This record gives sequence, C-alpha cells and structure tokens, in this order.
Amino acid sequence: MIRRRGPGSAILTYLGAAAVVLVMGFPLYGIVLTSVQEENDIRSRDVQFVPGYITVEHYEEVLSEDSGVPVRRSMLNSLAVSLGASFLAAALALPAAYGLTRFRPPGTRLILGGLASVYIFPTLLFVIPVFLIWTRLGLYDTYLGLVIPYTAFMLPFIVFVLGSFVRAVPAEVEEAARLDGAGNFRILLQIVLPLLRPGVFACLLLGFVLAWIEFLTPLLFTSETILLTVALGLFRSTIDIQIGQLAAAAVITALPVILVTVLFQSQIRQITTAGVEQ
Repeated sequence: MIRRRGPGSAILTYLGAAAVVLVMGFPLYGIVLTSVQEENDIRSRDVQFVPGYITVEHYEEVLSEDSGVPVRRSMLNSLAVSLGASFLAAALALPAAYGLTRFRPPGTRLILGGLASVYIFPTLLFVIPVFLIWTRLGLYDTYLGLVIPYTAFMLPFIVFVLGSFVRAVPAEVEEAARLDGAGNFRILLQIVLPLLRPGVFACLLLGFVLAWIEFLTPLLFTSETILLTVALGLFRSTIDIQIGQLAAAAVITALPVILVTVLFQSQIRQITTAGVEQ
C-alpha cells in the first residue's frame, strides 16, 4: 500500500530545503558581495547586504600581471592538472570496476577494503612519503608529480561509483557477445563502455571537482607550478591584506565548481544515488 504524502509533509520538505540553501548559500553570497564592493565600504561597520553599486576593480586587479599573485597562470595549471587527473582516474577505474564487479576474483573484498582504507587514514600520512619519493625521482614541482597523487587519492571512490554503474548493465548483453566470440577486452570497449558513458562522464566531473579543490597536495608538491587553491592562500602573505581582492580570488576559484554543479546536476545526482539504487 502506497501512502500519499500530505500537504504538511511537502511544506516541511520545502522549508527544510530552503533552510539548507540559505545556510549554505549565505556565505557564498557574502563573498560575492565583498568582491564587488570598494575596499572602504568592505571595512566599514555599516554592513550593506544589498549593494547600491557593483565594481569589478578587484577582479581586474587580481587578474592583472602586476597583482603579485600569479592567478592567471595558476588557473591554467589547475585546469591542466584537474583534467589530466580526472581522465587518468576514469581510464584506470573503468577496467578495475568492471573486473571487480563482473568476475569477482579471489580477494575482491580485501581489494575493496584496501581501496576504502585510503579514506580512513589522514591524507598527510600518504603525502609525506610520496613527497620524499617525488623529490628523489625529479617529479617535484611538475604536472606529472601532481596528476599521479591526485589520481591515486580519487581512484578508490571512482572505482566504487563505476562499479555501481557496471552492475546496472544487464549481464545478458555481455553473455550474448561472448557467445559470438568476443573477448573480455572487446566486450568492455565495444559493449560495456558505450552503456557506461553517462557514468564515466559523471566520474570525470567528480574527478575534476575533487582535483580542482585540492589544497594540501599542491601546497607541498610545488614551488613554481602554483595551483589556484595555493595562489588563493598567497593573498594572506601581504602586510596589508586587500579583502576585496581576496574575495574576488575566492570567487574565481569557486566559479568552475559552481558551474559544473549547476550545469551537470543530473550526472552528479547519479553519483550520489549510485550506491543507493543498486
């Protein structure tokens, strides 16, 4: 018997959703508001929640070559590393998720447990040994030296998500292809991969966001190849902190994540419900 929700339940749901949006959106609104006001008004005690004017001078100063912080170059560095890590993680996670889900080799639970343990221990526990190894191998302060640890850290979660999408593919389709003489590699590329395109794309989005917002790894592994999250922290190194410029840099850093979230809501929803629907 299906119970229909009454109007009171719907009202409570909408009120709860509005409260969550308000609590989470107000700090973002405050940062955006700060970034479009002049420095004197920002430091004033007379707080204006509705701006009487909008200025983009802070954005112009942040993006100029004379700002003292390489925001433009760090944006390109973050874009290159995030794209490289997300594509590499998806490429490695696809055969791993397919093999663990379909064939269930001996030790599958142990493998999955080992992958999950990456998120149990603090990230700093892995970063310091990798830093020492990277320094000896000459990978310090390089794109590759960032892409590899980024990929390693996000790979377990992407394997788990893709495994949920693999389970949604009917096994009968693969059995029919196997009866026609197709091997496992051909089945994966020509049959399973086309059916998993939504899941792979969703994992690419997830990997990009996870790589874009990472701070500790680029902070320790770079000195010249500065990423955007590290560049944001450089605004605190000046004697007189320009709050407007810092807010503008924060908005620029968060903008790609916000755009990805807004434009690809359905794909992100697939990730959040992948383990629930199976």
